[in-house]
Amino acid sequence: MPFDQSLKKAYQYGLGEYLEIIGELSQESTKKGALSRKSKELLTLGIAMHKQCHRCIDIHQQEAVRLEVTSAEFAQLRKIVLYLTLRPGNQGQLQETLDKAWTEFSLSKGALSRSLRELLALGIALVKQNEADIHRHVVAAIKYGATPEEVYEVLPIALLMDGAPALSQMPVLLEAVQRTQGGHAPVTD
Repeated sequence: MPFDQSLKKAYQYGLGEYLEIIGELSQESTKKGALSRKSKELLTLGIAMHKQCHRCIDIHQQEAVRLEVTSAEFAQLRKIVLYLTLRPGNQGQLQETLDKAWTEFSLSKGALSRSLRELLALGIALVKQNEADIHRHVVAAIKYGATPEEVYEVLPIALLMDGAPALSQMPVLLEAVQRTQGGHAPVTD
């Protein structure tokens, strides 16, 4: 079953039916799809770093090395995690400062593409269950060239690393993508 169909099916069914589908979604995190294996491994490592899961970091860092992630890519990944982990949950001057710093960083040249930076930020926003950031990073990822399919592939990685809390953000993710597509539902062919 194609990934976007799994997402739509999981969204339409209840939790019981979702448990049957969770295996399919989790397997997506280790396959090449719209995103490369290397990109998926960077997403997984970024979420592990955000969650400070040392065992997960060790496992995914070794896999990233095997996939030839460069030192420049690792450095940029650490900056992304730092920005997004520091982001406060309230509206205030510190948040505004970090938002401006993130925008400047996201627009700068670097080892990771702008769209991948935003997809990494999206993965962390899903784990943090921050609806505003999910919308923000979906819009930015698509603006910088990510496809809806690439955006959707972030969810199984967040599920793999965070489980049910990330699952609760599925409707938010689908709505954000639909808004960027002019209100059209996800492609299910």
